Amino acid sequence: MIKTPAEYTPVDLARWARKEHFEVFQSFAQSTINQTVLVDITALLKYIKEVGWKFYPTIISLLSVVVNRHPEFRMAMKNNELVTWNEVHPSYTIFHKETETFSSLWSHFDGNIQNFQQVYAEDIARYGDNLSYWPKEESRENIFFVSAIPWVSFTSFNVNVANMQNFFAPMFTFGKYSSQEGKVVLPLAAQVHHAVCDGFHLARLFNELQEMCDDIRQLSNALNT
Repeated sequence: MIKTPAEYTPVDLARWARKEHFEVFQSFAQSTINQTVLVDITALLKYIKEVGWKFYPTIISLLSVVVNRHPEFRMAMKNNELVTWNEVHPSYTIFHKETETFSSLWSHFDGNIQNFQQVYAEDIARYGDNLSYWPKEESRENIFFVSAIPWVSFTSFNVNVANMQNFFAPMFTFGKYSSQEGKVVLPLAAQVHHAVCDGFHLARLFNELQEMCDDIRQLSNALNT
């Protein structure tokens, strides 16, 4: 599998406010932060129905927007050096009914959520019937992870990573959305590494994602121009 090179910026640890925190959570206190929230997608579903978008690529693209806004979600170790990717792209799961297995497929995200609908559709058309774990011939280092469990809703979800050290890419999992008190809510679980990210950063991500879902029409107009 060919790796596509990605551009990055080394982190100046001497000037980085999180230097001590990074060292602590890279040594004896290795840990991840896991949190599950309910995202109100009432306005989002109404909008994508109007414009004819699919839900899964839409929510992936919204996550891609907010993840790319903040460096703490774009960090990695490269040649034993902490770096920040200049951009990251989503790697998401696709389910195969015939084998009850899934593949992990990444798609390029250029910042335009309408364009991503087409990019996603093209990748699914080309690789969707490939049952291998990594169906794409080339891979990327600068990715984050999205998975979906659309058959069940949940209030908590945890992914256990055996070796957390240097695994800094955030992981997101969606469940089945449902109606509650006149709203449609989507369970979303996120896992991040505590060495590069705190609860504050995760809360900001959730809040910004909710703002985008509430104001998807204006966001779409701004990002698609």
